[in-house]
Amino acid sequence: MRLLKLQSTILLLYVLVIAACNNNNETATATSPHANEEVPVSKDVIFDRLIGTWQNTDGKSFESWYKNEDGSLRAAAYKLKGTDTIWTERASIYPENGKWVFENTVSGQNEGKAVKFISTQMNANSVQFTNPAHDFPTDINYTLTSDGSLHAFIIGPNKKGGKDTIPFDFRKIR
Repeated sequence: MRLLKLQSTILLLYVLVIAACNNNNETATATSPHANEEVPVSKDVIFDRLIGTWQNTDGKSFESWYKNEDGSLRAAAYKLKGTDTIWTERASIYPENGKWVFENTVSGQNEGKAVKFISTQMNANSVQFTNPAHDFPTDINYTLTSDGSLHAFIIGPNKKGGKDTIPFDFRKIR
């Protein structure tokens, strides 16, 4: 099992190095360590730039992103209340069935079960994940701005038949 994981990791790193050395914007493919299918890998995607700890402009909310050995990402969202840390969400981003998946577990919601959102748009500065079957949100977006901040927002239906957008603005602190 360890040998297979090591081989998958080496293959993924090899493809990432080849893609990074390629001077054009063509997309390469790699074998997903999560689901033996090909997924797009490009030098022009946002994921590696998410790694680190981001502080919300409210000063009390944070997201910390980490890269796993297999190339997937994991995150923890939390708030500070006095000297206490309150964990509010856990998320991961990983390839599955030829797409990237954002899987999120929010404290006190969905009976503690994770909800999957599938990538629909992605480039060097932004990514959008969608799950039209979820009640709220149906869309999760991350955009890195030119000044190095992170603008995240969720979109979903409201009771008036329209859609609400809730923004979250972050700055990188480490």
